[in-house]
Amino acid sequence: MAYCNPCNRTFPHWEAYNQHIQNSPAHRSYEVHECQLCDRDFYSEQSRHQHYSSSHRSRYCVDCKRVFMNENNLMQHLHSRTHVGASIQCPWCKVGFATASGVTIHLESGTCTASGLNRQKINHMVHKLDRNNVITRPMITLPGYANVETIATERAWNGQAYECYLCTRQFTSLNGLNNHIKSPVHEQNLYRCPNLSCRREYKLLSGLVQHVESESCGVMRFGMVQSQARSGIQNMVGRMIAG
Repeated sequence: MAYCNPCNRTFPHWEAYNQHIQNSPAHRSYEVHECQLCDRDFYSEQSRHQHYSSSHRSRYCVDCKRVFMNENNLMQHLHSRTHVGASIQCPWCKVGFATASGVTIHLESGTCTASGLNRQKINHMVHKLDRNNVITRPMITLPGYANVETIATERAWNGQAYECYLCTRQFTSLNGLNNHIKSPVHEQNLYRCPNLSCRREYKLLSGLVQHVESESCGVMRFGMVQSQARSGIQNMVGRMIAG
């Protein structure tokens, strides 16, 4: 049931109300609310909201009244802290995260001193678990796992900036260049989707976890990934390997 306050009229459904608003001369001076996804106009925010809710649910968050560019962006929003909170805790420092990929990024970054983990140690752990290379690519040596640290010096200065010897990218500071060298940008892809019809590759475990969370390949449901991650990163990885 919809009600037009200025006209003191009641309508059996929102479609009839919208038609009244659009066709009645009494409402011509009202502000026009344009649908961002089709060519329809509405003379109230509530009418447009009802339109989005009924016709564009694949790209519209009803609770937040937000329109997204595509269904995947909406899905990421629905899986964000805004809707799911921070229900997954780091097992070591107890910081809360919205998703399994979030806590994986946290551990890969090496900033969780309580865990002592970083991306190299996580890569090594996963490679040992994945003996049949279900989610990892067979490699003689793991990327960046050797106890050798590559550090750029002042000799990287080319007269204008500090230049990476691998990709010639330039940085304004030596620290910026060294952060670039320490990142996985020049490493080989270690991880791959376990779905044989997909097999997309990633440098980081967090990249693979984000891919699985998207449900684009049907490897695991988003909720299952989060459930497994609450029991620990090894448990989540074991579930992906087991299929």
